[in-house]
Amino acid sequence: MEGDFDTSGADINGLIAAHYHALSPQLRVAADYVVGHCHDVASRSLRAIASGSKLNPPTYSRLARALGLNSYEEMRELCRIEIRDRSDGFAAKARLLQASNTDKKGTGRTPFALRQSASAIRNIDKFTRELNVERLAEVADRLVASKRVFIAGSLASVGFAQYFGYLANLAFTHWQVIGQQGVSLTTALTGSTPDDALLIIMKSPYARQSVDATQIAHESGAFVVVISDSIFCPAFRFAAQTFVVPTDSPQFFSSYVATLVLLESLMGMVIQRSGRESATRLKKVETNNHRVGVYWRGTQPTSKKEQL
Repeated sequence: MEGDFDTSGADINGLIAAHYHALSPQLRVAADYVVGHCHDVASRSLRAIASGSKLNPPTYSRLARALGLNSYEEMRELCRIEIRDRSDGFAAKARLLQASNTDKKGTGRTPFALRQSASAIRNIDKFTRELNVERLAEVADRLVASKRVFIAGSLASVGFAQYFGYLANLAFTHWQVIGQQGVSLTTALTGSTPDDALLIIMKSPYARQSVDATQIAHESGAFVVVISDSIFCPAFRFAAQTFVVPTDSPQFFSSYVATLVLLESLMGMVIQRSGRESATRLKKVETNNHRVGVYWRGTQPTSKKEQL
């Protein structure tokens, strides 16, 4: 009977991402349709899905087996779970978090801080195991060769785009964080060219302006890199390179720990490839910051009393 099988621990995102490279061209078309029409797969019949995608119904059964599932119905159920998880808003997740308070004395349960740190470690471990270092190297090469590099992020991703941009601006003059000071992402990207690149960070729930920005950059021929939490990210279809970063957390919001590892690794690789100019600029920036008193230059405390 439909729904009797065990789907614990499985997710349609991870299955398609893990098996995509091994799929035949026809099965990739089917997988792309599932990614773009998850709600339809979850709610409509196989015949309707086949008609809408212009593929034969057996193609989807073969796709399910290629993903390691027993049947199309299992794949359909995973799409239902994905839709359900997408609909869980921050408030609902916060209520669940409050209901499962693990910090009360006498519960005998793991303190929340330890659960949070364990989750972050798992995310980093998963990220490093699944990272395609060759693709990351290609991205670093392309960013170094770009005439201009635009960096963007909306909602919770704004701060991480700014951090990446701060690192970049220490070494380069042609990297720019966009979407600030009243100028929209789409406005900032108007006039971009194939010599330019856009690196954008976006996590569910996805910001409309970020999706629109990737489309504009793509249509201009710019090199687009999207860092997200799911292969269902709507901007992926406009990207030349994509990275799916684990974000699991016992919190009500997504974790950015693994995303920071990716950003810091990419910046290190870019600096490695950038030659003497970046090193010279870094030296000048540091010298000027000391010169105008940006850095604290007070005396260090000499006793515990002074430290207090």
